[in-house]
Order: sequence, then C-alpha cells, then structure tokens
Amino acid sequence: MGVPAKTTSARESENYDLTALPGGRGAIEKTSNWTYGREIEASDPDDGAAVPTSKGNQVATISESPSPERNPTPDHQQAIEKRLVRKLDLIFLPLACISIIMKKIDQSNYKAAYTAGMRDDLSLAGTNVLNWLDIYFTIPLAIFQVPSILMITRVRPSLWLPALELCWGMLTGCMAAASSVQPMYVLRWLIGMCEASAWPGTTALLLSWYTPREMAKRQAVYLSASYVGSMFTFAMQSAIHQTLDQKAGLPGWRWLFVINGIMTVVVAVAGFFLIPDYPEDTRVRYLTSEELIVARRRLESCGKRTQSRQPHPIMPLLLKTLKVMVSWKFCLLFLAYAPWAWSQQANAYFNLFLDSLRNGDGSPRYSTTEVTNIPVGGYAISVVSAIAFASLSDRLQVRWQLAIFVDLIQLLCTSILAAWPANVGLKMFAFFLSYTTGINESILIAWVGDICKDNPTERAVIIAWTVSVMFAGNASMPLGLWPASQAPDYKYGYKVAVGFCVVSIVGIIGFRFFRS
Repeated sequence: MGVPAKTTSARESENYDLTALPGGRGAIEKTSNWTYGREIEASDPDDGAAVPTSKGNQVATISESPSPERNPTPDHQQAIEKRLVRKLDLIFLPLACISIIMKKIDQSNYKAAYTAGMRDDLSLAGTNVLNWLDIYFTIPLAIFQVPSILMITRVRPSLWLPALELCWGMLTGCMAAASSVQPMYVLRWLIGMCEASAWPGTTALLLSWYTPREMAKRQAVYLSASYVGSMFTFAMQSAIHQTLDQKAGLPGWRWLFVINGIMTVVVAVAGFFLIPDYPEDTRVRYLTSEELIVARRRLESCGKRTQSRQPHPIMPLLLKTLKVMVSWKFCLLFLAYAPWAWSQQANAYFNLFLDSLRNGDGSPRYSTTEVTNIPVGGYAISVVSAIAFASLSDRLQVRWQLAIFVDLIQLLCTSILAAWPANVGLKMFAFFLSYTTGINESILIAWVGDICKDNPTERAVIIAWTVSVMFAGNASMPLGLWPASQAPDYKYGYKVAVGFCVVSIVGIIGFRFFRS
C-alpha cells in the first residue's frame, strides 16, 4: 500500500500525502486511513463522522473508486487544496465574521444606547438595569448552548443558524419600540435564546473544515470579528447620535436598534446560501466535488474526523452528552477557560470608568462622544494582538504555553485594578493592556480541537458545555461582583478577577499534564 513516510516535524506534517488516503493510489484493493504515516484505529461510529478503520478493514464512508479524475497528481491535489482553503477564507470565514459582528452588536448595543440617551429617556439612572439586561440575555444563552449543538447534528447548519439569526435580528429591531425597560427584559431573553446557537455552531463548522495548523489563526480572525463588532457598536452609536438623533421623531439610541436589526436580517439571508454545512453533507455551489474529496482527505490525513448530519438516536446522544460533563477533558478545560473568561469582565465596564472621571472643577473629563470612542482603541488592540498570538500559536504549534503567558498578562492587569491606584494613567494602562488577553479563547478552542480531533461530537459538546457553564457564571456574577452602584471602583470584582486568573493557569497546567 502507498504508505506515506513517517514525518519527523510539525512543519513536514503540512504536506499531506492525500494519495495514501481512501481512493488514492495504492488503495485499489482495499482502503485505509493514515495519520502522519501511521494508521489509526476505528472509532465510535455513533459520532456521525467519517469513520476511519483499522488495517485490513474496508472503509464504508468515503471510498472513491480510483480514476484519473479521483486521483490527480500530487501537485494538482495541492492546487485543489489551496483553492479549497482560499474559497473557505474568502466566502465562509468572512460570512462567519460578519455574523459574529452582528451578534456582538446586537448583544452589547444596549450599553452604547444607555450612555447616549436611553438612561435619561427611560429614567434608569441609579438603577442596576445594565446588569439585569445582561442577565436576562445571558441566562438563555447558557441554557441553549448544548441543545443548539445537538440540533445541528439533525438539522442543516445552513438552515438552523440563519433562521435563528433572522429571528434575533427582528427582535433587536423591536427593542427600539420599548417605552420602558420591562419589555426590553423579555426581548433580551428571546435574543439570547436565538444567539445561543451562533458561536458554538460556527465554531463546530470551522473545526470541521480547517486542519490543526490552520485553526487557531481562523478562530482568532473569528474572535477578532467580535471585537470589530464592539468597535462598530460604539463608533456607529457615535455617528447615529450625531446624525440621526430626532430624525422622524426618534432619538439616536432608538435608531441604533432599528439599524442593527436590519443589518442582521440581511446577513441572515446570505447565510442560507453560503454556510457550507459539513464536508460530508454540503449543498453550497461554490465548492466542487473534487474540492470536497480533498476537504475530507486532508482532515483525515491529520487524524481529524469530520462531523456529519446523520441523526443519532436521541437517548444515546443525550447520555453521551451528559457523560462528557464528567470527563477529564471537560473538567480541566472548564478550569482553564471559564475563570479566564470571567476575568475578562475586568474591562467590560471601561466606559463607566471613563464616564466617572472629572476635571478639577467637577465637570466631566470626557464628552459623551469621547466616552463612546475611547474603548474603540482597546478593541483595535484586541484585533491586532489576537491575530499576532494566533499566528504564533499555529506556526509553532504552541497552545498551553501561550495560554499561560496570556493569563499572566491578565493577572498583571487585574492586580493593578484590584489595587486601584490613584494614578489614572496606570489604571488606563491596565484597562488597555487587558484587551490583549482575549486571544485565550482561540488558543484554548484550537487546543480542544487538537485533543478531540478523532471525535467531532465530543469536541463540539465539550466546547458547548464549557461555554454554557461560563455564561451561567456571567449571568450570576454581575450583581455581586460588578454592581452599577459601585462603578468604577468595585469592592470585590477586580480582586476576584485576580483569583480567576490564578485558577485558569492551574487549569491549563493540569490540562497539559493530565493529557500527557
């Protein structure tokens, strides 16, 4: 059989010998699946993946008969692979990024609206309404993470994800009509329920198309798009406040919800046509049959099984989902990921800190526009640092080492804010530096993709459970740790964030050595 030579370095592993995979040359009599020159054993077929087999067994999932069209030259195969990745990078990844931008805008636009007129128009000053609006959004976001992951094993992601995005876009537009905060609580709950599918569903699709050496950078681009969403929210609110305020009798903050809703609906409609589902089961027209063959083979060549839409029996699937919660992979990923994510709340209220600063005569140091625009610089730092760190992670194949380094940066930032020095410049430095630490999401998710590469259902459910519990914490912590009445010098928030950083570092180290 045409067995590829055993690789000796991570760099060499980028050159996949696709001809050694099912349907390649040397696979005429029987087919096998190879991982870096090593045949991998059969895995649980219930995961709905392209199932590799042990030596001597016939592959029942992907087996193309040998032919000149099915077996192009290695150079031609590499050209096909480059074309495939280029199409994913130019069509699917931008769509995913635009979608997460809209998600981020619709998720956080109420904060921009609050400081640009909503607080005064709805008489919300001195209340905890910001925290409650966040809680009513976060609770359903936590509850529906795992069900959403299970749904995309039964329903096409290209139908499920855009349909929910369409719903939350229309609900966002309805926020403009609220005459009090109570209807906003209901709308925020429904928006959170619909948005729960977006991040885990898209991440599962990215993991199903990109190889380990490509994943961290793409996940970082996807993460950076969420920062762009935050930047765009404040920048757009600033523009709306100056140009559309009182147009057609509506204040600027109401126009924000209207425009956001329309934009989200447009993106959702595009998703019905451009989301590629899985390599095993796609219906998009921009990928050719030979590109799909190469898509499956290149993932298998690095030991990564692909997700499919084959429905599982519901009870075994539910039991498997619950079993994941007691696995070491989930427990240690949770310790590494969730405390880090909770520590990110340290810069979530940066605009309130800016709003609290006063000149010597008691006048505000920054105008409403400046309070809106200054945090944009922090999100720009997030974008640049995310791409830089992720490129380093993919190039050197370092995950846990880089994750610890990022956690140490966050530990420094939260320690400064916990001390709350009199020096305003030092606090500004800590806030801005903390924006570099959002990359840990991409690093840890790529790491899980590496560890669970042979089990697509497990990796998707582990990520969904982890994010679900993380959001549950986000829903319960703000009132105790970040009450609006204590802003910006929170009594416990920054101090607890220091502890979260330490726990995350311990979780990363445990994840690394328990895996070994």
